[in-house]
Amino acid sequence: MPTWPSLRSPAMPQALTLADLLATGAPLDGAAVVAGRMRLDNPVIWAVSLRPYAPAIPPVKGGEIALASAELLSPHDPPITLSDVVRQLSALGAAAAAYRGDVSREAIGAAEDSGLPLLQLPPDASLPEIEQAIMRECALFQARREIMAPLGGPSWVESLLSGRVATAAELQSLAAEQGVSPASSYAVAWIVPRKGAVGLADFARQGSDAVAVAERKRRSGLVAHAYGDGLAVLVPPGTTGVLADVLFGLPFAAGVGAERPALEAPVSLAEARLAAAAAARRPSGGFVHYARLGADRLLLLLLRDNRDELERFVRETLGPLQEHDSRAATPLLPTVESFVSHGGRLRETAADIFVHRNTLAYRLDRAAELLGADLKDPSTRLSVELALRALPLLED
Repeated sequence: MPTWPSLRSPAMPQALTLADLLATGAPLDGAAVVAGRMRLDNPVIWAVSLRPYAPAIPPVKGGEIALASAELLSPHDPPITLSDVVRQLSALGAAAAAYRGDVSREAIGAAEDSGLPLLQLPPDASLPEIEQAIMRECALFQARREIMAPLGGPSWVESLLSGRVATAAELQSLAAEQGVSPASSYAVAWIVPRKGAVGLADFARQGSDAVAVAERKRRSGLVAHAYGDGLAVLVPPGTTGVLADVLFGLPFAAGVGAERPALEAPVSLAEARLAAAAAARRPSGGFVHYARLGADRLLLLLLRDNRDELERFVRETLGPLQEHDSRAATPLLPTVESFVSHGGRLRETAADIFVHRNTLAYRLDRAAELLGADLKDPSTRLSVELALRALPLLED
């Protein structure tokens, strides 16, 4: 079974820092540190831009980089200075302030006194572009941190999916240690790359990055986690459509289990695996919901739990036709498949496969002779239909 070795080493840093964002090629490359150089290890969780109207500072939770410029501060009445902004940001727990424009001595003094790093941006710096770049780096860091289990042990998601969480209080405690507040219920999505499309590790990074960016933008609560040989996503109520949107364009196949209380996530995961097995056999991949599998649910359960019996059923039901088609110029299996899918109606079947009804009747008689069964009998057609539906499931 495939694993994810490249996602477990080296150890993942516990925080994205201001120093990381100042590195060569990073979003703040080119900015000058004019105050607070001793605090470049401040963790950064997001970026915000100051407003040209009151209140100048948008809501912050702590750990943000605030971007400002003279153009954003000058419209305020009464006037607001960079020194005022620095003091307010420090009190709110911001990670740093980055300013485009001339930085006054008063602002530098305020930053040094409060311990807030103050950066001076290049004159031609685009604040919207820098803000977007920082937000993306923060989202990608969180996604990769989720993929790589924390050094202290497995992530709360891994513990939940593997059934190692016994109570809701234990789940809340585990998640709180990693700065997360889990939902009370989830559907679990199981996502794998389509065969040959992309490597598992690359797919995990792409999928997790996309989920993390969407979560930041929409506050959806989606949580992606590399687990075993696939990517598991915890899907809070009402957000399955969000997941489909953010993974659009990726070469994936996904199954979605039923929404259940959070502690029953392993059950939803098992359902999602079955649905993903069905999705993987579709040429286009995409999403399959476990609740909408219909009769295929029974076949997939049999495939999982008793593959030999399923193979025997298919062989006993369709074997003579398969043997005939392997050496015949005109195969009969497609005709039988069309006949079954049209409920035994000759006119629709003939139109579907573009043959005269007499030709159709001859082929069906020949197929019935080989099978030793009456294809006009509904129970026979049901057995044949189930065997036909099982064929692609056995193609691994």
